[in-house]
Formats: sequence, structure tokens, C-alpha cells
Amino acid sequence: MRLEYAVISLALVAMVVLPLLEALLRKTLHVGISGSAALVQHLTLVVGMVGGVIAAHENRLLALSTLGGLLKGRYSTLTRVLSGACAAGVTAALVAAGVEFVRAERGSGQVLVYGIPLWVVQSIIPAGFGLITFWLVRNSLGSWTGRAAAALLAGVWIVLWNWSPMGALIALGVATLAGVPAFVTLAGVGLVLFRSAGEPIASIPIAHYSLVTNPALPTIPMFTLAGYLLAEGGAAGRLVDVFRTLFGGLRGGPAIMTATVCAFFTSFTGGSGMTIIALGGLLMPVLLESRYKGRDV
Repeated sequence: MRLEYAVISLALVAMVVLPLLEALLRKTLHVGISGSAALVQHLTLVVGMVGGVIAAHENRLLALSTLGGLLKGRYSTLTRVLSGACAAGVTAALVAAGVEFVRAERGSGQVLVYGIPLWVVQSIIPAGFGLITFWLVRNSLGSWTGRAAAALLAGVWIVLWNWSPMGALIALGVATLAGVPAFVTLAGVGLVLFRSAGEPIASIPIAHYSLVTNPALPTIPMFTLAGYLLAEGGAAGRLVDVFRTLFGGLRGGPAIMTATVCAFFTSFTGGSGMTIIALGGLLMPVLLESRYKGRDV
């Protein structure tokens, strides 16, 4: 995974440096960097796909149900194989859709910047989903027998999707209860609906590409990066100390302090998820010390 971490780190650095460098050049030399906005938008695509691969490798993809984790013994093994198989089947179909999309874009001959064909960057969509498929099968079970069974059942789901969309949808519903990743459920439903309507599945990666390369979207990884920098630099702890001093002596002060410090930190990082990561471990002990019960916090 060192390569994936290196790629995503370089992409994030480039997303930060390019706008700053262009602003500096425009201010000093009155020149800009050709295509910098397009580069930053497509770096967001790189960050998203590589991040998905890393999450799949580390088995950290979010699920809609935790029922599979509550089961023990052979039932746990069965649900892991079934959910891994259904997830791999859906992502394999997304690979096929991505290949169709890239093939169509290659014929257009569009160029991103500096002579780089646009389809080369867009190829990260099927490549990313291909790696996600690999890790979903690999993580489905520890033994190669279980992985082979998951791969075989993934093929069964693809056959169902092609010949019996309703059967594929039912299998997807069962896999969702077993703990399949949330994006698999959403993508699977989309694939079934497109197949039932006779629409080309390449429309799915087209929509994916247009959404991820939206000019406003690069702010999300930038805010997340800012949040990590603030948390690692100790800013979160100092912010908690400040608001604890201001409100700690009041009736209900710890609760007021918690809400206020979270509001301030979220304004800096732009995302409540980053606030939970940075402040959760700091605020929980404070609230427990103040005799708030675990279920209240």
C-alpha cells in the first residue's frame, strides 16, 4: 500500500501547491499556470479513487448494516462470503462500465493539459474499481477457498444482473443486511435500474466523473487536510481548554462547551466528520468527568 499512500499524498500536495503557486505568480509576475483549475479538479478524482482503494484494502468501507458482525461461527463466514461476493460483482460491473466510458472518451481525442489525453486520467475510474474488486474478494475471507467461493459467487451475481435484474436486486438486499459497503448498495441499485431500462451502464461513470470533477469539490479534501493539521498541531486541545475556561463553571457548562467548540472547529475544517475525529477523544473524558452518562454523549 506504500504506492497508494504515495500517490494520494502527492495528489493532495499538488492540490494545495498549484492554487497557491498560481496566486503567487499572478500577483508577482502577472502570469498563471495553464490549466491549473482543471488539474486540481482531476486530482480530486485521483484522491477519491485511490482513497477508495485504500479503504477497501484496510476493510474500512462504510456499511449500512452491522448485522453480519453480530453473527458467529459458520454464519459469520457465510455472510462475509456473500457480502464480499455481491460487492465484488457490483464493482466488477462498474469496471466494465468504466471501460466503456473511457473507450468512448478516447475516441473524442480531448486533451486535459500539456498534451495529456483526457482519457488517460479518466482511466483511473475502471482501474480504481478493479483494485477495489480485488480487495473486496481478498478480504471476504482469510482462506483462498473462501476467496475463490466469493469470486465465483460474484460471477453469479453478474449473471443474475444480466438475465434477471430482480434476482440481482434481491441478492443485493440480502447482502446489504449482511453488511455490504454502502456505496455497493447504491451502485448496485443503479446498475439494476439501468439494465432494466435498457440504458447504457457507461452513464454511471459519466455521472461519477462529472460530479467528482466539480470545481467546488476540491474544497472537501482540503478542509479535511486542514483538520488533520490542526488536530496534529494540538489546536484542538487548546481550543477545548479555552472554551472549558469560558463555560466550564456554568450550569451545564461542559455541554455548552462541547457544542461551542465543535461549532468553531467545524468552521475551520468544513466537515463534522473531521471534528468528530479530532475532538471526540478530547471531549468524551471531559463529559464523563462531569457525570454525563455514556449513552448521553
